[in-house]
Amino acid sequence: MENWEITLNLGEKIPGKELLALLVNIEETGSLVRAAAEARLSYRYSWGLLRRAEEAAGKTLVLRQTGGLAGGGSRLSEEGRKLLSYMQSLQREVQWQLSALLGAEGVEGEKQLLLASTLEPVVTGLLDVLEQAYLHERGVAVRHIAAGSSQALAMAKAGRVDLVLTHAPALEAVFISEGWGTRRQPVMSSDFLLVGPPSDPARIAAAAGVGEAFCKIAREEVPFVSRGDLSGTHLAEKSLWQQAGILPEGCSWYQQRRNMLGNYAILRHAAELNGYALLDRASYLTGSAGTELKVLFSGDPALNNVFSAIPVSNKKAAVSQEEADNFVQWLVSPVAIKLIAGFGRLQYGAPLFEPQES
Repeated sequence: MENWEITLNLGEKIPGKELLALLVNIEETGSLVRAAAEARLSYRYSWGLLRRAEEAAGKTLVLRQTGGLAGGGSRLSEEGRKLLSYMQSLQREVQWQLSALLGAEGVEGEKQLLLASTLEPVVTGLLDVLEQAYLHERGVAVRHIAAGSSQALAMAKAGRVDLVLTHAPALEAVFISEGWGTRRQPVMSSDFLLVGPPSDPARIAAAAGVGEAFCKIAREEVPFVSRGDLSGTHLAEKSLWQQAGILPEGCSWYQQRRNMLGNYAILRHAAELNGYALLDRASYLTGSAGTELKVLFSGDPALNNVFSAIPVSNKKAAVSQEEADNFVQWLVSPVAIKLIAGFGRLQYGAPLFEPQES
């Protein structure tokens, strides 16, 4: 692939390669001046490129600060981070799809798999660790696209990936019953948490069960921030509201924040509103720094959160079913189990996920 380069443009006047380089370097350096220099672009051109991108997207991508005691600087907004993540994922997918089309000569004989994964294993870094270990042991490169569970399964149905890693049991059951997946292999688990302000205005810490906790939030009309994106986390939340006999959609205290960057953005918005949110333990441990949100309710069996890997059937799409099945089986091998069981233990005092043995 040395003679090929994939670039994604946002309209005729917004070259994706340059925009991507700017966003990456702003995220790394915290400075538009340094980002422009790293991308080998002039500051004036870079400023204009960002303005055109923001106008096209209708969103603020970069937050700028001038002067002050801390000096000036630039940082990506939540929408900027989301755009960066999507551009990187899409570019990676197109590159690997082209590699697959060119065959062995295009990828120098290296076997490869493309995985659509829910966000939690991606943003915590666990999936990168597992993929590197598998490449070292088996010589097969696994690349991933980060997406919510429903989006990941939709990608599989479009024939864009060889397997999925999701945490949406109901959707997974339908996916397999329709013949898209060959089998569902539980790989690891976590648990969902109800987090909120230390003052706990709805007093959910004293609830006898998660249903009562949700009822208390609704009764007191304390802000609750939802992802609203049909991700595994959102589907679990919807199920819990339903079990509690509550329809929160349309209520002023129920804030759906679609098109945000996963659970980390939900944490920040809940903190801003002095409200509650449901998210997984790994996201809370890795993303709650800088907020005052506390775990106020946990431990109910209904909050169990299982992540499962599913190979896509080659009867439905042109995929590498056998190689995908091999990777899925490896994810519950002693090597993978050890990696999952130890991931995050040193930094957080406990593993972020619990492995599931086959």
